[in-house]
Amino acid sequence: MPGKLTYNNNGRGGTVVYSDAISEISFDFEFGGGNCVAIIFIPAEQHWCASTQRTLDERAAIIDFVAKQSLADQVSGGYYEVWDNYIELYKK
Repeated sequence: MPGKLTYNNNGRGGTVVYSDAISEISFDFEFGGGNCVAIIFIPAEQHWCASTQRTLDERAAIIDFVAKQSLADQVSGGYYEVWDNYIELYKK
């Protein structure tokens, strides 16, 4: 599932936009504090299909791509954690 991310900053947060050949999905984010660089909000499983117009089977792959690519783009040498409804990006 090749995709790409674009970022729209708006003060203390903004959006991370995932796009591929099928669609575009916009995820809100906020800048974090301490060693947490950012928090990207993702729809929980029960809201995924209605919020994204994508299947639940695609959820894990899209979230994994968003987490890995946003970390590579935004945080040098960091790590991420994925929760039910958000991704946290951390610097080491």
